[in-house]
Amino acid sequence: MNIGPEDTQDISAHFDIAKGNVRRAIRAHKGISVYRDGILVLPKVEENRDWLGLDLRRVSKVGTRLSTSQIVGYVSISAAENKEIEDTSNREGLARNTAVLAFQEILRAIVFELESQRDEDRLRPSDQVELRTLLEGVTADELVQEVRAIAEEGGGAEDALARVTDFSAKLEVLRNTLKTRLVYYSRMATVGTIAQMLVHEIRNRTTSIARFLRLAREKLTLLTANQEFSNQLSLTEASVESLEKLADTFAPLASRGFRRGRRDSIVEESISRCTSLLDGDIQREGVELLQPRSSQTRVAVDPGELDVIILNLVLNSLYWIPRGGPSRQLEITVRKRLSEQRAQVTVSDSGSGVAEEDAQKIFLPGVTRKPGGIGMGLTVAAELVSDYGGKLALVQPGKLSGATFTFDVPLKT
Repeated sequence: MNIGPEDTQDISAHFDIAKGNVRRAIRAHKGISVYRDGILVLPKVEENRDWLGLDLRRVSKVGTRLSTSQIVGYVSISAAENKEIEDTSNREGLARNTAVLAFQEILRAIVFELESQRDEDRLRPSDQVELRTLLEGVTADELVQEVRAIAEEGGGAEDALARVTDFSAKLEVLRNTLKTRLVYYSRMATVGTIAQMLVHEIRNRTTSIARFLRLAREKLTLLTANQEFSNQLSLTEASVESLEKLADTFAPLASRGFRRGRRDSIVEESISRCTSLLDGDIQREGVELLQPRSSQTRVAVDPGELDVIILNLVLNSLYWIPRGGPSRQLEITVRKRLSEQRAQVTVSDSGSGVAEEDAQKIFLPGVTRKPGGIGMGLTVAAELVSDYGGKLALVQPGKLSGATFTFDVPLKT
């Protein structure tokens, strides 16, 4: 929450409480409290309000990270089920052991999710928010210092793993946010301006992250010998590589001299690039992916724009494929229409499909059935295809019982 005049006014009006009382209540209960079997354990004194270190971590990221004065919450534990979460000898805090460290990391991860959700809520289509807002707070500098300190103090792999796991979670949030917002921003302003910010901000951060990964591989030999820690490093490296590929694709669009026609694409490579970016979602949801692998279809389309089209359609399919269904399939095919010198790409899924009443309007701006969606994805994709003399269309009935979209672009001659 925020505690500005507008925020307290909303709370005051909704609950019929005087604004002054709202602010006093927030000040009295700010931060996160811990209760053990219904008895307050932390904080017992005002000086311990920030026992999670939220205010300190906010110093370098004011406006993005939440402070104790912006959070009111509590955690309930029990002596029987949480035996290792112990008090200090003076009963004014929690002992420093593995269980307590893990407990604190879980709570910080929850706070980070709240911060990310708040940033998402701020990113409305009508807001003129710069893309760099999405990437604030993603830097490995703090992680490098903490893991180095753990190694120097003789800490084990479990301590370092907790920090790297938290960092990987932040990367995953960043990836998901980029995936859902990239298409909208590409049309909100000039392609060049957005691409320039995207490339600059991603590379600033991946440079820092890559530096940490090299340090971990070269210096933290005892920690990297731990299989789980090593696996986590590998996942983080894969995330960095994915972000770098994204930056490489859009780098030429960041040039003031960008003109269509200077780059062409291989459709199968674009499909592979997009599905690799979404590999975590595909694996997590248990979706069977069928895509072309051996053929090469070269088209006269800028790879950045082709990626936007394909990424949009694949994201749409993944969203509508029902969880736990008997058939969870996503198929992408490519065929050449040599007589017309066009390539046709088809994306089919086994999802819920498109209702008849929606079929004629799904390409219109603002039309969406996704909760919280902005209704611009298919609109942007259709506009880009049209720019290359093609058409994005819905095929009814779908090939796999769900939705099937197809579009055509010119072959490279």
